[in-house]
Amino acid sequence: MIKLFNTGETQETLRQDYNPDGSVLRRAQLRMLDMAIYLQETAKKIGIPLRLDGGNVLGALRHGGFIPWDDDIDMVISQKDFKRFCDYLKAHPHPNYVLQDNSTDSGFYKEWACLRDLRTENRSHENFNSENRRIHEAQKYRGLHIDIFPYEGNMIPWLQHLAAKLSVNVNLKMAGRYPRAAQICYNLLHYFIFPMFRCIGKIFGNPNLYMHSYGAWFYEQNPKRIMIPHKDIVFEGYTFEGPADAEELCRIAYGNFMDLPPRDKRDRHKVDIVFFDDENAQ
Repeated sequence: MIKLFNTGETQETLRQDYNPDGSVLRRAQLRMLDMAIYLQETAKKIGIPLRLDGGNVLGALRHGGFIPWDDDIDMVISQKDFKRFCDYLKAHPHPNYVLQDNSTDSGFYKEWACLRDLRTENRSHENFNSENRRIHEAQKYRGLHIDIFPYEGNMIPWLQHLAAKLSVNVNLKMAGRYPRAAQICYNLLHYFIFPMFRCIGKIFGNPNLYMHSYGAWFYEQNPKRIMIPHKDIVFEGYTFEGPADAEELCRIAYGNFMDLPPRDKRDRHKVDIVFFDDENAQ
């Protein structure tokens, strides 16, 4: 973590501007931090490697935790362990969280899973006719969440682009509008098409090329050496598993990752967060 950024801002001024203590965003970040701790403890208990990903690795290196304007946590797990981990979370439910996938939420058609907080709700303020809002409101669970992405080697990049396009079409064109068609297409992709892609990858793919699994909407290509084995990384004062080479992962994804983006590029999701704990306390 650095003291003075390329923009002349400091970590302290960023916190004051975006996520001061007690703000809705900071409360949401700390709630998601608790969720991430729970996921990592559970994964360790059953012997499954699970690590932070994406902007959270960047945040750990540059800010010591959350990027001040960030409002999500991403974690990744090997494809071979993904189903076992999700099945365990569903078989051993937490009173405050739920594992969201297509089996627990019929409006969820993604190729990854989410851990959702049951004491909050993300309420979209996008246009009523927007695709993102339709996807969001088609889902049963809408609380603060952590995305749990499977990843794997032996990937074929052009095949992953095709898989992502197919999955995006199900989610953007059908979710919330044609639920029966969306479910049929999801089943076809999830149980037949993407496993076939995976088999093709095992024959023709590069074992040293790691990507998010087929159907995820991300295309970063990473060499195996920077992905595994996991190494510890400190995030918000807690030790989590991170990639084998966190700095190289961030260089590939973000370039000069220690530099801050311009203010107009500091994106947040277009949602309002409601804490039901507050309503119940009144």
